[in-house]
Amino acid sequence: MIDVIRYVNSIGEEIAFGDGCWHYGETDIFDTSREHRSIGGRITGFEEDIREMHLRVELEGPEEERKRLADVTSYDVRTGRPGRLWANGCSMSCWIPGISSSDWHQLDGMYTAELGVVSDDPVWVRAASVTLESRDDLVVGGLDYPHDYPHDYLYSSGASVVLENPFRLPAKCDIYIPGPCADPYVIIAGNRYQVLGSIERGQLLAIRGYGDREIVVRHSDGTERSLFDRRVTEDGARPFAEIPVGRSVASWSGSYNVEVVMYEERCSPW
Repeated sequence: MIDVIRYVNSIGEEIAFGDGCWHYGETDIFDTSREHRSIGGRITGFEEDIREMHLRVELEGPEEERKRLADVTSYDVRTGRPGRLWANGCSMSCWIPGISSSDWHQLDGMYTAELGVVSDDPVWVRAASVTLESRDDLVVGGLDYPHDYPHDYLYSSGASVVLENPFRLPAKCDIYIPGPCADPYVIIAGNRYQVLGSIERGQLLAIRGYGDREIVVRHSDGTERSLFDRRVTEDGARPFAEIPVGRSVASWSGSYNVEVVMYEERCSPW
């Protein structure tokens, strides 16, 4: 059972349905629907099409909350940037372009509305994050992991850990490396993710393999500059490679942190 559904717009403003004065009722956002492709009478695959959904919500509280609902949802519609619906640790990119006020009792603070929800990527996404922490003891030897593994993994010129993709399929991933560092890299399951160049203190390298693929450096003021042409693409180095299911060895220089965020796409948040 999902107790709370949250809508978070593109600038982080949030309304939680099922918590406080907001409640939710009938909805089809958890239904599944996929179009199939076929050739010669055989199904060759499935694809997600633009999907229109609805969510009935109820307010038992001040009128300011009704106005806030309009403000939070309309911001994304006006800017063209999607927000996200959150449920059970999963999220779906979407807009809420329509609000139908089916029942409103101003005097007793009761308000019921049908929200129109539309998504051009109607999948629920779950993320798992792992941080590879910098080390100051880079000598040859075994690492003391929080769990037992069948082998003792070693490192020599850098650091190594065991990284686990907990999902059922290979995972698209984002990789973040903060400065200062030069030619930063991480090798996961034998694949090298690397960018040539210097990342200064206060900057963050982002290799984004989920969604729109891009490689950028984020400056301290929040602006970003593309480093796509500085990616390493030689044999064994695919900058947007998916991470295999299960445990893989991850190695890097050990002189900087590496955050790896893996993503799973699901048909529902259950």
